[in-house]
Amino acid sequence: MKLIKNNLKLMFRCKPLVLFILCLVIVTGMLSAVFKDFMVDEYKIEGCEVGYSFTDGCAYEPIKPIFESVCEENDMDTANFVYGSGENAVESGRVDVFVEFTDDGYTVYSDGEHENQAGIVKMLVSSIISGASGAQVGSYVTQYKIDVLPMPDSELYYTIAYTVYFTWIAMIVLAIVISSERKNKIGARFRTTPASSLNIYMSRFIPSAIMITFLIGVGIVICTLIYGIEWMEIPMTALILFLGCVAAAAVATVLFSLIKNVIVSIVIGFCVIMFFGFFGGSFCAYMYAPYADGLRDFSPIYYMTRSLVELNTIGSSDFTIPAILVLCGISVICIPLGMAAVKLGKEE
Repeated sequence: MKLIKNNLKLMFRCKPLVLFILCLVIVTGMLSAVFKDFMVDEYKIEGCEVGYSFTDGCAYEPIKPIFESVCEENDMDTANFVYGSGENAVESGRVDVFVEFTDDGYTVYSDGEHENQAGIVKMLVSSIISGASGAQVGSYVTQYKIDVLPMPDSELYYTIAYTVYFTWIAMIVLAIVISSERKNKIGARFRTTPASSLNIYMSRFIPSAIMITFLIGVGIVICTLIYGIEWMEIPMTALILFLGCVAAAAVATVLFSLIKNVIVSIVIGFCVIMFFGFFGGSFCAYMYAPYADGLRDFSPIYYMTRSLVELNTIGSSDFTIPAILVLCGISVICIPLGMAAVKLGKEE
């Protein structure tokens, strides 16, 4: 307990850590301002003009009234054309998206400015015909409305994205303790004391977890007040951020215990965080990141960012439980690893 108190005091006496909070607030504010219009306009799905045509005697022609109705529900105006005029209709600007129905299926045409709308139309048509063909189409028709999820505003998104990112960067607070230990040769004293590996591990892990939580807490409160952030799910948001702070502290304790050089530890830690941040939503809106899901899903930053954004945008998220499990799993795995690293250091 005494070691924990001493290390915690050492961290709180480190005045440069105030810069950490300032950086979080400033970076969030700058990116929120720069990408304000980008977040609102670039990804907003708007209504459009949809043209369509059927070949003579097309088996899918019975879906015509339902297709028009579904498009109308999704704020899309429809216009019937003669078959074969799809490309010309789009190129001339008469419609934004065009669907040609034949007995073999359908083809969707669009220009480069309406790819999002074309994707919506494809989903609508697919849901309507439901894989049916020929005379069966009437019995397979399903009416479907696309519910476009609301976009978070730039202040909310970047406050969350960079709070999550800084949560993991905050692992550097442990460098203060490790540097002090090595400067004062406390490691040599550990080898001559009966202190267990668990005690030594916890003397580093608990203060760093508390300090990271404190820094992130102060930073997010300041961002909330300055940028007027409105949180929908405060308790769950606080829980996920706290678990993230604990996981970051657990990883830091293992990293600094294994690697003898503080600078090398920081560099390796930053490289890992940058990698996960790149694929996790820190440097671009996660829902539009052009990366394979398999790679992105390995990022704890992705789970945290995605769950927090959706919780505070639509009030719920399928990623809440996975985020909690991932963060708890990291912490649980790192504790025995950290103890082993401490024990190895004592033996050396």
